[in-house]
Amino acid sequence: MSIRQMLIAALAALLVLTLSPVATAEWEAEDGDRLQERAEKAIARMREKVERSHPYFEDAYAMAVWPGITRVAFGFGGAYGKGVVIEQGQAVGTVKYWQGSSGIQAGAKNFVLVLFFKDKESLEDLKLGKIQFTGQAGVDVATIGAAGTPTYNEGVAIIPLTNLGLMGEFSAAGTKYNYKPYQEQ
Repeated sequence: MSIRQMLIAALAALLVLTLSPVATAEWEAEDGDRLQERAEKAIARMREKVERSHPYFEDAYAMAVWPGITRVAFGFGGAYGKGVVIEQGQAVGTVKYWQGSSGIQAGAKNFVLVLFFKDKESLEDLKLGKIQFTGQAGVDVATIGAAGTPTYNEGVAIIPLTNLGLMGEFSAAGTKYNYKPYQEQ
């Protein structure tokens, strides 16, 4: 390959990379905001590892991204995490995730969670604290996990991605979300 051909190939590759959509669903973290930076990395990882998430990143009105929720259970369980709410490409606030559960369950895990909102109305339900989910089943070993909703349910789709853990469960859970807009922080 000649130098000219190598330069043309390098220029073409640079052009493709520049014009390709970024893996952050057209959103970039604010410099210095550690939670947003972690959320941006979680989005990139989700897009890379969970192919079924791609249409949601392209079509959703908004999303809430938790870069790390920690969950521990043995009969009874609990989970906590803090995330970022992104509406139409803008970070508009933070959201805390609280969960209590009971059932056949044991283990611990840390996972990324993305809630996709089909429209403004479903996002408003999160902001007003009206969204709650119950019941879950799944198995997580190391960084492999299986769970999530395959389609929108009442305007919300959920896709988790295990960071690390060992957990088996068949349980009932109550989940609470606390939203806080950035202007109030």
